[in-house]
Amino acid sequence: MVEEDGVSPFKVEIASYLSSLTAIPPAYAEEVKKLKSISKKNLAGIITTNYDLFFEMLFEDYKSYVGQDELVFSAIQGVAEIYKIHGSVSKPDSIVINAQDYEVFSEKGKYLAAKLLTIFMEYPIIFIGYSIGDQNIRNILNDIVTCLPKDKFEKLQERFIFVDYKSGFSGVSVTPYSIDLNGRLLNMTRVTLEDFSLLYDALQAKQSKMPVKLLRRFKEEIYSYVISSKPGLYMQVASLDDEKIDEDKLCISIGLTNTGEYGLKPLIDANMWYRDIITNELEHYGFSYEQRLDLSFSDAFKSLNGCYPVHKYLSMVDDDYPNVRAHAAKTFDDLISKTIVKSRKYVDKYASVKEVWENEKSDIAKAARLLGYLPEEKMNVAELFDVLQEILKNNEDALSSPPLSTELKRLIRMYDYLKWGKK
Repeated sequence: MVEEDGVSPFKVEIASYLSSLTAIPPAYAEEVKKLKSISKKNLAGIITTNYDLFFEMLFEDYKSYVGQDELVFSAIQGVAEIYKIHGSVSKPDSIVINAQDYEVFSEKGKYLAAKLLTIFMEYPIIFIGYSIGDQNIRNILNDIVTCLPKDKFEKLQERFIFVDYKSGFSGVSVTPYSIDLNGRLLNMTRVTLEDFSLLYDALQAKQSKMPVKLLRRFKEEIYSYVISSKPGLYMQVASLDDEKIDEDKLCISIGLTNTGEYGLKPLIDANMWYRDIITNELEHYGFSYEQRLDLSFSDAFKSLNGCYPVHKYLSMVDDDYPNVRAHAAKTFDDLISKTIVKSRKYVDKYASVKEVWENEKSDIAKAARLLGYLPEEKMNVAELFDVLQEILKNNEDALSSPPLSTELKRLIRMYDYLKWGKK
């Protein structure tokens, strides 16, 4: 494996070492053969914390997503896919292995949980090769269950199966099992065995009507059509009344897709809402502006008062949303206080946003505060956007670290009004 610029030599060495361990011990050859067999019509996908390429080599037609970011910001289909949430030897820098890696992984845990939730609500989940006490697994489960209302939580419990390996155990034992997740009891089924072939034989009996790789192709093409209204390269997907498509080539899929909405509420808090005004990060999740306004607005701002940055979202929808519009700034003066007006003398010497930023950005919090003192006529929208984008890009915790967060949110409200709300 060739060392990449900017990648930890330690991670490169780990990736190289694990990549060299490709041989399957003869004792497990039969189990592996059965696992490969059920991958064609019996498994929707794999979620793994392993770094090696075992599943990629075994499941030839599955698409692999490496790391949290690639999974969260991709349009996954939930069929014939491998989710390597702790990274892969194919991308050494993605490997989660040291304390800092795990801290970053934990900070982004709720985004990952929201993405996985749609999969967990659609399919039975079998935990295999892990200890039920594994803290990483418990953390992921805890993030997921916090996303769910009580009725959906109970439904989720029915889908969890934990496989408990026990050396020397004869046959199979199936019993109830419970795990405490921060005071919330999660019930699941425990399967105890030594020979995994028994499990694979049981799964073999539950087959999809068609190969999972084909199902994934269907879903991918339909998704592409929905967001672009253009037929795909491999399958013709269109409306029933589309005369441009030959009926013999038309493929249609009808199914439930709203389970993902339950992951939207906890995903979008006030900070994420503010951040999205500048970064458009929420586009990667596939939720519409209507869904965000319907499902997330009240939860995101329920404990806050005053004007909120809502003009961007309101400008993207046809409905009026009076409950949301009531919190929108009507004028620039709605966004400032008497203290700010009195403080404008401190920025009289500056003629523009750019000038303030170039002279004061060595102290970001101070620069943000002074930018908020500028009168409306000095607020160039394009310059303000560039500054906000630079701050958010270089300061991941900017929206949660006072005093910068206070000043930054005021600037985002100003930008939201000037860009989309000003008549």
